[in-house]
Parts: sequence; C-alpha cells; structure tokens
Amino acid sequence: MRARTVLGWREWIGLPELEDGATLAKMDTGAWSNTLHAEEISLTNNGMEHIVRFRLTKNGNWIERPLHEWRRVRDTGGHDTLRPVIRTTLEVAGEDHDIQICLQDRSRMRHRIILGRRFLKEFVIDPSEECLHPKQRTVPRIRKIFD
Repeated sequence: MRARTVLGWREWIGLPELEDGATLAKMDTGAWSNTLHAEEISLTNNGMEHIVRFRLTKNGNWIERPLHEWRRVRDTGGHDTLRPVIRTTLEVAGEDHDIQICLQDRSRMRHRIILGRRFLKEFVIDPSEECLHPKQRTVPRIRKIFD
C-alpha cells in the first residue's frame, strides 16, 4: 500500500493546460466534485464534439475544452444546478493528476477552485495545516491517473 500525501485545508495547485502560475485551492471534503470558477460559459459544437468555451477571469483569454459530461450538483443552499465538466491536468504536491472539474461562476466565493472527495480520496487532509506544498512546480513531477 502506497503512503498517501498529506494536504492542508488549502494548497497551491497548478492547472497547466488552462493557465500559468499557481492558484490557491480549498480542499472541500463536504463536496463530491471539483469546481473551478469560470465566466461567460457557453457550449458549441465543432461538428465532431461539444466544446465548452469560457474565461477564467473577466476579460481574460477564451479557453475551449471538450465537454466531458454534464453533472447535477447541489450547492450549499440546496439548489440543484447542471454544470459542464471538463478534463484537465491538476498539479499538486509535485504530482500531475488527470481530473474532472465542473465549471461554475464562483465570483462570490473566497476560493476560485475547490477540490472535492472524488479527487481527495487519494490524499490525507490535515485541517490544522495549509499550504504544506510549495507554489513552484517541482521537477520531475509524477503523473497520476485515476477517477
């Protein structure tokens, strides 16, 4: 059995396929899914697949990713929403992970990204700690693939 990496209640993560630099993410064991703040979310079809088009910041660059699926999510207020899900690479603690992430406007929330139980089951979360791992990308990184 492999020793699990310990994460604090929030950690610096990277989304290299979507943006440069690090983002502060909240580990949310009360959530099932990962969610990333996105603005101006729209759906198009290129003739072969559905494409989700969005921006990560107001007036930021447009990003286009294949739609992986739609997911029904219940927010903290108990309201169901249907959210587009994309797949991307997430870097944390020197490892790359292929993840599914919902897109949703989180402009009223403190953290742009939350990581839910579906992803966090591979880690141990220490709620008394934060930012246990550096902001900088480590080399070499280990690629992990799991759902």
